[in-house]
Amino acid sequence: MTEQVTYNSSFSWKQFWISFVYENMPPVFGSPIAAIFFERSFRKAWNVCQHRNLAVLSTRYNPIAFILISWLVVYPGSWIITLGFVTALVADIRSLGGIDPLQMMCAYAFIFCRRLIISVKYGYFTRDEYAALSEPAPEWNFSKTQKKLIAVGWTTPKDFPGLMEGELAYADRQEGEVLDALQVKGLTGKTVELRDVVRDVLDLAYNLKVPTWHTPLIGFSVSVILISLIASKLMTGGSIFGTNIPLLITNLGTYFGILTGMGIMGFGLMCGFDFQRRRLANVSLDSLLLSDADNHGNRVVFDRSSPDDLKAWTSARRLIRSFGERFYFRVQTYTSILLCFSIIFVALLNFLAWTQVAHHVSTIFILCSTILVIAFIASYAIFRAMQLQQQSYAVRSNILDHILELEVEEATARAIDRGKQENQSVTKDVLKQIDENINFTEIIHKPTSVLGYRADNGLIGSVLGILVTGMAGRYFEQNPGSEKKTVGSFHFTI
Repeated sequence: MTEQVTYNSSFSWKQFWISFVYENMPPVFGSPIAAIFFERSFRKAWNVCQHRNLAVLSTRYNPIAFILISWLVVYPGSWIITLGFVTALVADIRSLGGIDPLQMMCAYAFIFCRRLIISVKYGYFTRDEYAALSEPAPEWNFSKTQKKLIAVGWTTPKDFPGLMEGELAYADRQEGEVLDALQVKGLTGKTVELRDVVRDVLDLAYNLKVPTWHTPLIGFSVSVILISLIASKLMTGGSIFGTNIPLLITNLGTYFGILTGMGIMGFGLMCGFDFQRRRLANVSLDSLLLSDADNHGNRVVFDRSSPDDLKAWTSARRLIRSFGERFYFRVQTYTSILLCFSIIFVALLNFLAWTQVAHHVSTIFILCSTILVIAFIASYAIFRAMQLQQQSYAVRSNILDHILELEVEEATARAIDRGKQENQSVTKDVLKQIDENINFTEIIHKPTSVLGYRADNGLIGSVLGILVTGMAGRYFEQNPGSEKKTVGSFHFTI
């Protein structure tokens, strides 16, 4: 069954900021109050709390296992991180036993980044979907929530009935409802509907499974940051847990904050995976036009000499480009957020070096290990985005090569076969228009982008250059060969 999708892909700042407040208020205690304020109704606030996991209680809205995990893990973890953050800011430095408040702020940045990503998700909800969150089940339910998650529904969209069909139907409406209007002549001579061709391409791409190394890499990445923090404390005689309540709360808040980094690292890997699937879909479709082979059992090969086939191929490419557009925009935004996260940590590292603000050596360990880990994962996502963008260049190059071939053939046949020349001239004009269309749509107007910049070859080099220069150049330039330590006063330099 096809989902009814009636939306555009525009971003709602209002929905984003409301969600941002919900996510950053302490669950159970703070966020339900915010829900009452924004919804101006206790009934709607109750529904919002159940659907958004702000204070889940009813099994009508969520499975019992989800409720138990929320109350035993998610909520306590959020409370400890928030309490640790507040304690680090207001407690007497001496009671923290040498813990740098900046250290807790760095750990808090992990959960803040995750909450920012979640707020972006709600910003791409339609008005109808957003309104349904304040209505009782089943107007909105747990299954719909799962469908909207990048790490659940969009990881395996074929496991969620109606998701792929709904996204394809929406893409079709965006492109003028061409699926039922266009047909292609198949390899067997029978007419094939464009809808079936597009579905074959999407099935090939979205049958791709998440790499098995994703989960171990996430665990390893978080472990690197956590172990580097604990190791730095052991080397400087710092407390691992603490001998008083403020110290214990701050240490636990720091550890829990770092552990929430698993979420944002998972988002980064999923972004790269989605870019990879989209490139596979484009490569598969492009091969149906630009290859003379039988394409491994595909039911059609578009005839480059047929204006009708060229029209159908162009429409199919636009459909695949628009497929899952809201998820696509979210993926690009998430990648940009991860890069900003790394760059902000680089800026903080430079700030400590230039201003000589009091800080503990373990803070430097957190900053450096986080920059390295997040930059690596973000670079992987950028690499996949670059591959997707380069596919647009590749198809343009192939089309231009074919245009050149036609021009050569046309010049050769000009005095021999007038009818053949006219047919080639029409085909050449169509291909030129397709080339102009791809150039404008995919390279100028709607390119795959990260941080607002097109995902070209130079982007990843520029980003890594900023991070490496920021980490190595500035900090060590300020302190060449220095190993000064003043235990208890936070004036640590490397």
